Amino acid sequence: MKNKKFYEFKNISSFEADLFVYGEIVQEKYVDWWTGEESKTDVDLMGFKEELDSIGNVQTLNIYINSPGGDVFVASTMISMLERQKAKGTKIISYVDGLSASAASFLMMVADEIKLYKNSVVMVHKPMSVAIGNADEMQKMIDVLNKLEDSVMIPMYMSKSKVTEKEVRKLINAESWLSANDMAENFNVTLLDEEKTAVASISSNLFKNYKNIPDFIKNSLKKVENNENIGENAPKNEEIVQNVENSEETTDNSADTAENTAENTAEVTENTISQETSNSKEQEIKARLKLVENSLFIKKIKEKE
Repeated sequence: MKNKKFYEFKNISSFEADLFVYGEIVQEKYVDWWTGEESKTDVDLMGFKEELDSIGNVQTLNIYINSPGGDVFVASTMISMLERQKAKGTKIISYVDGLSASAASFLMMVADEIKLYKNSVVMVHKPMSVAIGNADEMQKMIDVLNKLEDSVMIPMYMSKSKVTEKEVRKLINAESWLSANDMAENFNVTLLDEEKTAVASISSNLFKNYKNIPDFIKNSLKKVENNENIGENAPKNEEIVQNVENSEETTDNSADTAENTAENTAEVTENTISQETSNSKEQEIKARLKLVENSLFIKKIKEKE
């Protein structure tokens, strides 16, 4: 299994197929600003659709998850695709191989059965997104996020819930990191009497947005080496933990760290300044593209109404 891609379908028979969601859920794969190479760890929407269409009408689809989450809009679209697959007669079984956080946590709820290992972790929280603009535009995004929570997330969680909607919302509002036993107390899941060491690194920029990360995950982020497929410009695990803990100390002397500390460094090379400027432009472009995607999503929702 060590040679598995972070995200792939695999037909193991004409009746059964496996889907590995071992990465971040995104609209489009990240493309390295300098090399032009696509991320090999991202779970992108169109790739997901193409792979799902290719498996045909299998009887069983096993989904293996080790994901920090990602785009809530993309996850909701993937759920619709999987619902259509179920309508064709396919039984879906979700396995939490390591972490199923954020958008991945309600994506997995589409399954007919959810199975967790002893060391599985599930994180639920309120939906997040990016918005740029005035107060009216911000309010539109707030309205959409609330609608996604009420019309997509809550129904998905409640489809497997053992507790009231009020209790589920309390878990969501608190950004809850749930162990396998916690999940069994609150949701209809099956506990497997074994541990699973997932192949994928849990390294992700998303962790800097989460507030209640358990210590064992922080420690894992510190210990796990950068996966060679993430790309030369991806932040080191130490940098991600540094952002999470708001630490002012740096432990990495790589070029990435030099970029992050450039403003506080007395001497920086002209190349470093140029690279930092390019990265800022890249982030601005990505933010504006995200706003366009979200605006289109809002428009589609209003058209349906």
